[in-house]
Amino acid sequence: MFTLAWCTGLRAGEILALTVEDLNFASRTITVNKSADDNNRKIGQTKTETSTALLPMSSVLADVLRTYLKKVWQDNPKRLLFPNRKGTLPRLRDNVVKYGLHPVLRKLGIPTKDAGLHAFRHGLATELADKNTPIPVLQKQMRHADVRTTLSVYAHVIPQSQREAMEAVSIGTVPVIEQEQTASASK
Repeated sequence: MFTLAWCTGLRAGEILALTVEDLNFASRTITVNKSADDNNRKIGQTKTETSTALLPMSSVLADVLRTYLKKVWQDNPKRLLFPNRKGTLPRLRDNVVKYGLHPVLRKLGIPTKDAGLHAFRHGLATELADKNTPIPVLQKQMRHADVRTTLSVYAHVIPQSQREAMEAVSIGTVPVIEQEQTASASK
């Protein structure tokens, strides 16, 4: 589940509502068209119209999901990818965090305060922004209806990326300018 969260940037409710049929290994895509409600665990619509999408499935994620389906997943009436123990409802997000994520974080020596499934979404978007992913691609992966949301949430990464871009562009430029100034001064 955590690999899926990192590799897609899906919201927790979207992850918990996924079914086996939402995974297309032939085209390596994931259909996001529903979300599990935190309060009643009923499956309904995604957060916004833009949230409904066909997302790419990386080869690494495809391998992890195939292994999960083969070795861990148990068939259930709703064919949920991550059902509760009875196989009747999506897992509770709080239980996933409390009994799944937090123990892993503690073993890794990472603080658990305020750590939840949304950290994977935020982390992926931050990493994509830091890797100079074009803003429209980042917006599409995060499925934000308005690019301003993407920019306001992840703009903190852009200044460092901007600095690195300017450093990369300026390499080789300064010596040329210095040479020209030196040549002018010697005339």
